Amino acid sequence: MRKRRPLWAIGYFLMGGACLLLAVVMAAGVSHVVHLIPVVILGVPGVVLTFRAPVFGVRYGPDGLRYSGLLNARSHAWADIREVRVAVLPSTVYSSDVPELVLVSGGTDQLHMLSGHSFGRARNKRVVRLVAELEAARAAAP
Repeated sequence: MRKRRPLWAIGYFLMGGACLLLAVVMAAGVSHVVHLIPVVILGVPGVVLTFRAPVFGVRYGPDGLRYSGLLNARSHAWADIREVRVAVLPSTVYSSDVPELVLVSGGTDQLHMLSGHSFGRARNKRVVRLVAELEAARAAAP
């Protein structure tokens, strides 16, 4: 199985660790229940980012692929995937290129945590490379 992770997962991990550390330091000085609100506001995202960031990404092999996002994980067998392509999510200033799985059932599944930004008609090279690797793995699957 090959594993691909976004580079910014390290940034999410560090940001989550900083939020969690601040929440712990603030919790040590709490004297009233009302003072717990900032602790919860910093602590919950800190826990999620710290413990989910190391598993962001996609794993793929001969059987299929497994995508792990921020709050969920999904698996698809290659037989359930008709095509892997780049979906463009347009915006005013720049667009986001997202790997998208076109499923045999007619639906799609976008892998948002693996997206990248692009300007104009140019596509994000990292996303295009990842989609090419996934499509090659899908085509080579038995």
